[in-house]
Formats: sequence, structure tokens, C-alpha cells
Amino acid sequence: MIPKVYIGSAIWRGVEPLHMKALAHLLRDPHYGYFPETGDALIERARGISASHFLRHTDAEVHLSLDSDIIEFLKPAIDLMCEQAVTHDIVGGLYITRATARTFPTSMFLDNQTIEFASDPTPQPVRWIATGCVAVHRRGFEKMAETMPLLHEQDGERAFYNFYHTMEYDTAQDGNTAGRILLSEDYAFSQRAKELGFTSHINPVVRVGHVGPYAHRLEDMAQEILTPQPLRISHVDRYWQIECAGTKETPESMGRLPEGKGEEIRKKFDETRQQRRARRGSRPAGYPSRPAFRR
Repeated sequence: MIPKVYIGSAIWRGVEPLHMKALAHLLRDPHYGYFPETGDALIERARGISASHFLRHTDAEVHLSLDSDIIEFLKPAIDLMCEQAVTHDIVGGLYITRATARTFPTSMFLDNQTIEFASDPTPQPVRWIATGCVAVHRRGFEKMAETMPLLHEQDGERAFYNFYHTMEYDTAQDGNTAGRILLSEDYAFSQRAKELGFTSHINPVVRVGHVGPYAHRLEDMAQEILTPQPLRISHVDRYWQIECAGTKETPESMGRLPEGKGEEIRKKFDETRQQRRARRGSRPAGYPSRPAFRR
């Protein structure tokens, strides 16, 4: 059963239209309430205010973070993700970074971990999870709030716990030689939750899009695009590996001329053009004719 869900999206300047298109399906369901946190340039504070308001001023069970640049999420998948948060504490969907040259998952797997993204929705534990698409049960926030002060109490309902404050982290405790690193607000939240006994998970059937800047070029017409398909993603040392069947979109599905079929398609086009001309030439009497244009 779908729990009572508080959608606490962090929004700065605007919302992608395709985000709202997908979100509309959730908002038709009374289990979901929409409470976006807008206009704050400090993302960790925006997320903290949202989660704190959810915790202190509502009786919702699950806080759902859906960033305004996350698109193409399907309601059945989000429903399942929120249901799983009731039993698994923290459950999210995997999406990739918005870079074009170095694209990799935004969530960090465990060492030498492989996850298959196909039809099995069983939540898979990960080291740190990205918060652009994640459901968190309120007990995680309750436990975390016991370890930190409430900030900006004079601001009333906008007072918040700094759940997402960035933090330094010593990778030596994981047997890593990278030394001390700075965890972003989402990874820092995952680490704090982990230290309190809450594990972050990925649901492998949840697929979402991540909108980012991209300069489209003529050469893109020659790209080979893969169809949605089962994938195996592995994290080995500092590197990512992806395995799949490599099934490609057909030229027809992308509006391109299939190789070796040019003459066949041109012939078909010529035939339909002749048919259109024949229909125009057989108009009934009194039908207005097309005006003549002078060159």
C-alpha cells in the first residue's frame, strides 16, 4: 500500500516541463502532497528545510525528493519506491551525471559491486545515494534529528536540522587510499544515515532521465542510440563498467534513412506524391482552385 508521501522537491530557478508532466500523475493521487522548496541557492539548506518541515509539521511517512531536472519517472515505479522505503528506510532510483564526456552513475556503489537493472525490483544496498530521486522514511530523520541542533529557531516553520550539511570523509576507513575527501550534500546525508544504522538502497527497475545542457551538432545524426534494455553496471576500484546486449534504435524509429533502402523509400514517396496530385486534379466542380503565385 502506498504510504502518505511528502514530495519535497528542491527548486532553484525553474522546473523542467517534462518534470511537471511526469509529476502530474503523482499529484492526482491523494497519497502524495507537493511541497517544493524554492529559491534557495544553497542546496543543502533547501533540502534540510524541506526534510525538517516534513518531520516537524506533517504526519507523512515518507519524504520523496524529486529534483526539478529529473524527468520521465513513472508513477508505478515511484509508488513502489515509496512503499519500499517503509521497510528499507532509504530507496532511490539510479540516474547518471549530466556530463557528455564522462558519464557515470550519480550514486556510489559498494566496492566491486555489480547491480543488474532489469525486472527485479529488490532494493540493492549502495554506499551513498544521490538525492535527485529518493524516498526516505521519517524514522531516519527522527533518529538523525536526535544528534544535531535545530537551526534558525527564530524563523518558525523554516527552522531546520542540517541533515544534508557537507562533510569531510576519510576514505581510509573503507580501506581506500584516496585520503580525505569532501562529500556532497547527498553523499553526506547517506553517510550520516549509515552511521546511525540506516542503509541506502537502489531499486534497479526505477528508470528516470536527468536533464542537462547539451550542444546538439550535425554529427549527432550519425550517432548510434541504444534502446532501453537490461543493463549490468559494476563499480571496480575507481572505474565503472556497463554490460548490455547493445540493441540499437532502428533508423526508422529515429527518422533516418535506412542504409540500402534509399531507392525503395524514394520510389514509395514518388508514388504517394503522384496519388496526391491525382486527387487534387479530380476535385469536384465548384471546388475553389489554388491561387496562382507569380515568381
